[in-house]
Amino acid sequence: MVLALACAAGCGGETASNAPPGPPPPAVEVLTLAVQPFHEHADLLGELQADDSVVVKSEVPGVVESVEFQDGQAVTAGTVLFRLRDREQSARLRESEAELALAQEDFGRTNTLANRNAAAAAQLDKARANLEGARARTELRRIELERTRIRAPFDGRVGARLVSPGARIKVDDGLVRIDGVDPLSLVFTIPEAVLPLARVGASYELEVAAFPKRRFPGEIRFIAPSVDSATRRILIKGRVPNPDGTLLPGMFARVQAELGQRDAVLVPEEALVTNSDGTFVWRIDADDKAERVVVELGGREPGRVEIVSGLRAGDRIVTAGTHKVHAGAPVKAVPAAADAAPPPKPSAAAAAGGDA
Repeated sequence: MVLALACAAGCGGETASNAPPGPPPPAVEVLTLAVQPFHEHADLLGELQADDSVVVKSEVPGVVESVEFQDGQAVTAGTVLFRLRDREQSARLRESEAELALAQEDFGRTNTLANRNAAAAAQLDKARANLEGARARTELRRIELERTRIRAPFDGRVGARLVSPGARIKVDDGLVRIDGVDPLSLVFTIPEAVLPLARVGASYELEVAAFPKRRFPGEIRFIAPSVDSATRRILIKGRVPNPDGTLLPGMFARVQAELGQRDAVLVPEEALVTNSDGTFVWRIDADDKAERVVVELGGREPGRVEIVSGLRAGDRIVTAGTHKVHAGAPVKAVPAAADAAPPPKPSAAAAAGGDA
């Protein structure tokens, strides 16, 4: 019996010592979270509009004598665009100027006589009144003549002319449209939920279909004081410098606006796992065991997502190898690239040879 027990014990010990070991914990990349600056961006659609835009009309009826611009020409404020026939106005001005000269001579003679006590004060007052009346009439005739010159009200670019020389026009006839093109206004809307992030002076960039490889900068200059009740969105206007006239009013633009900046916990997009229950991440505890944590997501920026709730600074999460993780199972934590020590500084020769 003793021999049998000894043999059984010996066989049992040999079996236990030869049992194959279990698989090693899977290696996963782990990132330690920290509070970081988060830039709130929005991709929106907007329309470029002219800051100043008007259809030029004449102040007086008349006949177009000449057109002084080419269609599409850039003009400055005060540039003559049209001339109306002005022979009648010119003749009236010359008549008034002659009357003014006569009134000035009469006042001069009367004033000299009054100084010698050879003319009554009433005569001098009458001569002074005649002079002022002649000056006023002359100024009116000069204004009438000036109104036959139709000028650009501001710097801009003219469109196609709507009348030709010889056309008889009335005061409500449109002659040409002129748009201010530098700067332009960018008009777009944002959801009311992000209004607290919008601020006057915030910068943005825009792209237009005509120039897909160019980005045009601008900044917000106006935020509407009310929300559109139908769309629940807020009107925003921005300023877009356009010194070379590349952009045109009416163009649609894709806007990438920075609405604000705040501190937040950010995780890489690849750390998120989504299923029918929602979105979660794998958090690694002090014993290197995995724990499934449901998270609430906030804003996004390229490659990273804001975590509103579920995680905090100092937590360690799996960023690569999430498919190998199971709840409560141990893992082999390997620092993710963001947590790894910085590489040694390259020599000057290596730095000159290519990108870091």
